[in-house]
Amino acid sequence: MAIINAYFDESGKKGDHPVVTFTGVCVSHQNLNKFDDAWSALLRKYELKSLHMFKALRLKGINGPLMPRHQSINDRIVSLTPFADCINEHLECGLIQAVDIEGFNSLSPEAKVGIGNPDDPYYLAFSRGILALTEYVQEDDKISLICDDDESTALGCYAHYRAIRKVHEGVKKKIVSLSFSNDEHFPALQAADMVAYLSRLEAKRLLYGDKYAFRPLFEKLVGQRKPDSMRWFNSLNSKNTLKNLGAVLEKLKIQKARK
Repeated sequence: MAIINAYFDESGKKGDHPVVTFTGVCVSHQNLNKFDDAWSALLRKYELKSLHMFKALRLKGINGPLMPRHQSINDRIVSLTPFADCINEHLECGLIQAVDIEGFNSLSPEAKVGIGNPDDPYYLAFSRGILALTEYVQEDDKISLICDDDESTALGCYAHYRAIRKVHEGVKKKIVSLSFSNDEHFPALQAADMVAYLSRLEAKRLLYGDKYAFRPLFEKLVGQRKPDSMRWFNSLNSKNTLKNLGAVLEKLKIQKARK
């Protein structure tokens, strides 16, 4: 049996963005310290207290002496690549859930009841994310789930977690704790933030054709295929995917009503 630490963060709000993402990075308890040490060493080298992608990708801002203001896009990608490499070298798996907000909003009330009646696509991404996590780990592994502490979603997130535990035996058996923490104190949460932000930009490209300058950094992060690098699991919940999900849920509700 192994203890798996899973760190999750989200990117995008339903009123501000067309896509939301909920992403996680996972590492066994015995390997966590190696990652923390390597990430912290990078922060010291870059003279940063923490890494936040919203700030790091703003070329007009200052992010320490190695990421100066008005740095070129290519140079900023080069500066951030060691953080992407650190994730791939020391962590074990990454889970990416992207949800199209328009597709989510088009779900019928009956379909939303079937997925716990969430009022925000974030909770759908959260639910699907932790279900994917339980399928990834070994049968006897136990998961400690740590999410970035967001005042607007934390309570709802906990409520959905409790609801899923009641109906899904795998979640009840494998996930042994859920907590919320400030990412400034947890390097793996900063890694999850990096994945969440870049994967939201990538999802917008795939769903809406929105090009973004930092795609090479996303490719460096999730495109590595070295035998000893981490494994990535991506799920893009497009309008069609959500439409099909809604149809299945409505059909199940009809079948239950007939019994």
